[in-house]
Amino acid sequence: MPVCFACLFSACASYRVEGTTNVPTLDGQRLYLKVPHQDAIVDLDSCEVIHGIFRMDGEVDSVTFGAIYIGGESLMPVVVEKGKIKISIENSGLQVSGTPLNERLYGFIKNKNLLEQRLSDVQHKQIQLIMEGTSADEAEKMAQREGETLAQEMNRLISDFVMENFDNLLSIQIFSMYCQSFPQPTITPTIQEILNKAPDTFKENPFVKEYLRLANDEKKK
Repeated sequence: MPVCFACLFSACASYRVEGTTNVPTLDGQRLYLKVPHQDAIVDLDSCEVIHGIFRMDGEVDSVTFGAIYIGGESLMPVVVEKGKIKISIENSGLQVSGTPLNERLYGFIKNKNLLEQRLSDVQHKQIQLIMEGTSADEAEKMAQREGETLAQEMNRLISDFVMENFDNLLSIQIFSMYCQSFPQPTITPTIQEILNKAPDTFKENPFVKEYLRLANDEKKK
């Protein structure tokens, strides 16, 4: 396990990862817990999956947003924080639980996935209606109405989650995820609502400041 040198000079928080998987191809594979450090992504810890079980433990000097990797591929996000972090890698889905911020994060991911599934269902419904005799124009209008409603729900989910987590790192992570979903930086009504209610600590974050600078530059073009 890599040594956390910062912990030699500050109070540390001990974490333990306890993971299980029912994916046969993972047996014997090495999983890596990676975290950002300056301008790079570095290994915090690693372990081998043995008979569907894997474990990692160590210390961090502050709560950190990281991810579980297989080789160079990111498998799932995880908040490295004090406590027992339980990870489940199943064919049916990925889950992290056991600690407060991971519980919040994966509750958000679950709700986001449900909305995305509903959006996919709308597209299938549009095709089904056409096959059953509904005009393409009417089917498209139905899909557009339902799609707009679901988009509003998604924006509400994101803005509420970011604002509810202004006091921790999840706010910046989900905000950056939302911002990076656009082809170029732009200030949407959802982003503006978040900024209107954000504390200075949020608005002074390097990502937020740079994104707003780029969005304003894009607006001037």
